[in-house]
Amino acid sequence: MKIKRFNAPDMRTAFRLVREEQGPGAVILSSRRTDDGVEVVAATDYDEALVQQAVRATRRHEKPAPEGAPPPPAPKPQAAAPVEPPRPLPAAEPAPLDDANLIEMRRELAGMRALLEREMARHAHERLRVSPAKAQVLDDLEEFGCEPEMARAIAACIADDVDARKARGHALGLWAKSIPALRGDVTATGGMFALVGPTGVGKTTTIAKLAARFARRNGPRDIALVTTDAYRIGAREQLYTYGRLIGVPVFEAGTREALAATLARLSEYRLVLVDTAGMSQRDRSLSAQLAWIEAIPNLRPLLVLPANAQPADLDEVVRRFWSVRPEAVVLTKLDETGRLGASLSVAVKHQLPVAYVTDGQRVPEDIHLAEPHRLVLRAAELRAAARREEPAIHAA
Repeated sequence: MKIKRFNAPDMRTAFRLVREEQGPGAVILSSRRTDDGVEVVAATDYDEALVQQAVRATRRHEKPAPEGAPPPPAPKPQAAAPVEPPRPLPAAEPAPLDDANLIEMRRELAGMRALLEREMARHAHERLRVSPAKAQVLDDLEEFGCEPEMARAIAACIADDVDARKARGHALGLWAKSIPALRGDVTATGGMFALVGPTGVGKTTTIAKLAARFARRNGPRDIALVTTDAYRIGAREQLYTYGRLIGVPVFEAGTREALAATLARLSEYRLVLVDTAGMSQRDRSLSAQLAWIEAIPNLRPLLVLPANAQPADLDEVVRRFWSVRPEAVVLTKLDETGRLGASLSVAVKHQLPVAYVTDGQRVPEDIHLAEPHRLVLRAAELRAAARREEPAIHAA
């Protein structure tokens, strides 16, 4: 093991010096502030067992015993000398949380961590591309909109000597197995469901599709709709219109207490669907709205996500609505995207089962049960359709 000390004006520069001289496999043993900046001690060919052995030997004030040597004899017992009670040590003053140096060090360490993660991902990507079959899988999944981490995980499972066609089929099969999905129709047996999600994702239309789907099989007498959306202009009117067309009653609940009381009155209905207010995931009023859902134990949340959104935005939505513990996710607007892999990647990342997908405005024709193998085939079809339309778009 080779140990070297580096001095630099800041941590970022010190880490760069370590990386340039000792390579990415170097291990930082210690760091401290100095009058001129920072001092970092780094090592290559780091052996944790050897370090621990040396530390134990130092504490015994003797050299490390050779491998296979008998243990040292136990010390002879001696008469115990009177010991004075320990004096209490003065309380150490806690380090200020707003210390400028500490904040700067944390920032630099966070930056270095992000840099190392990016470098590790890049190296993993390059290693996979050595194999033509794995490279083809990476290209396909990235075109479908899959997040790079998922694409690399699937590509790593592909054999190097398989041809491109078999590699693609195997990759789609692995992708389908990774997608969490519910078995059967989650609303078919009834219950109370609240559709939550940001504004403009299609919650109201999805509720109408679910209600009409249920009414076709069981009749409209056992269905009730509830709206808590008093914010958007025309939101209640839209749900009332759907209610009249399907033949089901619609109720309003503008407060948490009113929602709880309304649902209590509707307990005899087999299926109750609640249309929550559409708010941005960054709206300050969102927490209060989500508290309404959390306060009712028998209300089952379904998170509605648009399939045509960016992965980072979808990830932010999931994190903001996670407090209500969504039972499943409904993916909408499949007809408006050529990269279905983005929304599916988010569902896999957060292990959110996909219950339904929607691909149009027709009620209830454009809602379908989510089946993983059909979803990956649909992702391939959507991307192929988008690529066929690209030349016409450019020509225009």
